[in-house]
Formats: sequence, structure tokens, C-alpha cells
Amino acid sequence: MVYNQPLVSVCIPTYNAGKTVRSTLQSILNQTYHNLEILVVDNLSTDDTLSLLQQINDPRLVIYKNERNIGAEANFSKCIGLASGEYTAIFHADDLYQPNMVEKQVQAFQTNSTIGAAFTLANHINDRGELTGEDILPTELKGKGIYYFPEIFISLLGNTNFLVCPSAMVRSEIYKELAPFNDEWFRTSADLDMWLRILEKHPIAILDERLMSRRLSKGQGSYRYSYLRTEEADFFKVMDYYLSVKSEMLDIPDGALNKYGFLRNIDKIGCARSYLIKGQPQEAKKLLRESFSASTFRGAIHSIRKPKLLAYWLFGIMLLGLVYLGLGRYLRKSMYWLRYGRRRFI
Repeated sequence: MVYNQPLVSVCIPTYNAGKTVRSTLQSILNQTYHNLEILVVDNLSTDDTLSLLQQINDPRLVIYKNERNIGAEANFSKCIGLASGEYTAIFHADDLYQPNMVEKQVQAFQTNSTIGAAFTLANHINDRGELTGEDILPTELKGKGIYYFPEIFISLLGNTNFLVCPSAMVRSEIYKELAPFNDEWFRTSADLDMWLRILEKHPIAILDERLMSRRLSKGQGSYRYSYLRTEEADFFKVMDYYLSVKSEMLDIPDGALNKYGFLRNIDKIGCARSYLIKGQPQEAKKLLRESFSASTFRGAIHSIRKPKLLAYWLFGIMLLGLVYLGLGRYLRKSMYWLRYGRRRFI
């Protein structure tokens, strides 16, 4: 139970979210925690987002409209500047939030006054709201609740980013101190950089509960970013940076570094598949050759508990063999189906 109810600023950056924003907002209005200010910051939508929002009559709702589209990360930073609550959450305009999510996060802050942020896990839903998957906390982090930089960073090396961005609630004073998001350096992974900057000074809480539903759809910026991507994922920019400045301070096991190398090679396989879809088998061949080495095998051994990643790695070996046989140009249609006809492994 929350002993008192400090003001929580729930921010919703929007851009052409007319199909989902009302259901998202309703899930926030229905929270068991009532002391909220709900700040919608619209990034110059061209659909009916604003007109739909203006139909909702609730004194807690305030709508801001940008005079120009300032980009997603800058809009996130603007949300932080507008927030006046003790805690700030930036929720996404296409996700759904369980009624007790905000209450449980505030309770986490009140239980441990040292934490800088509180995260939860999420269910995954599609455009139709159907359940398609769920987040699982890495095994090595189970049962702790409160986490510090070293254990989170080492776990990220073998798992990619498991900190659910649209679940984050942060002490407002910390957000305002660290803003803006560093999208110029880290692009789509600027959120991960923010979480690591918070962790440099404060522990965080991760509630091992799926208290929201995260919509994974073709209309999202993250989907458009990954569509036929042939450059390395932005996740590695963040991790490489922190490895360069933190590795001497951290006792990073060799196994974690092997897992990280394995993830990088899995990412190369995905980029090679994009090249095959684009009809560029020679570029795919180069990436696939780079994906297999002695360190890759060591990483595979350390990732033995991740059968999907291992299956994807074996798929990469098969692709390399087919490309060497000169069949790369015939793989375009099948590669397209494998990428867009089923969910990606990472």
C-alpha cells in the first residue's frame, strides 16, 4: 500500500497515434493511483490524435502541441521539462497499462528511498491487441528487486536491452539533471544510455511483474528502424561506449564478453539477411563470414540456455553455405518471409 500520494507526472509523447491513444489514455485514467498529472505532448500529428484527445474531459489531462516536429527523443526530453511531479513516467501512446502499475511503482520508491528509477516487465501485443509474447527477467537477476550498475551492465552484455523503456518511472529531479536523451550519439538506444547514466549514481528497481502491454506493430518507429537494417544495431554503440569507459572499474567475466560478441554476430546475421532481401548477396557473404570465428563458438557455448539465439546462429551457418554455393540471389523471397512472416529473435 502507498502510504502517501505524491504527484506523479505521466507524460505521453504522441505523433499520429489516433488508432491507439484513447485506449492508452483510458488505461492511465483508470489507475488505482489518482494523484496524477497527465501531460500529452503532441509532435505535430497529422491525423486525428489531437481531436480525439480533446474529447476527453478530465482535469488531470493537459495537452501540449509542438509548433514543429522536433523528433521523438527531443519530445521525450520536452516531457521531462514540463513535468512537475515528484516522479515522472514517459508512457507510450500505443501501449496499455495495468490499473495498479503506477501504484506499485510509487510503492517501490517509498519502500527504498535510494532508487532512482522503477521499471516493470511487459506483455507483448500486436496491432489487434492479441498477446504475442512476454518479457522475462534474466535468470541471473531473479529475486533481487534492487539493482546496481555492475550487475545490470554485465547482464545487458548477454541479453540485449531488457529494461522496458515505456515502463520507466524516474525521480523527476534525476531526470531533469540528466536530460536530454543523447540521441545524437546513440540514436534509437538513447533510452538505454539514460538508464545507465541513472545507474551510475543510483540503484534501480525492476518489478518482476508484467504490469503493462507493449504494442509491437509495423507502425512504430522501432519497426521502421529495423526494416531492412544493414547497419549494426544502436544497442552496440551504447555498450561499446560504456565498455570503453567502465571496463577497468568492473570485474566483467570472460563469459559475459563472449556472450556479447555472440550477440554482435547474431546481429550481423540479421543484417546479412537484409542484404539478401535487397538482392546483395556479396555484402551478405562478407557479414556472414565475419559472424563465425573461434570467439563466436565460445559465445555460443555460453549462450547454450538461449535456444532461439542458437537456432538463429545455425540459420546463419546455413545461409553462409548457400551463399558460397552461389544461391544467394535465389534466397530473396524466402528471406523476406523469414523476416516479416515471423517475429525476430532479437
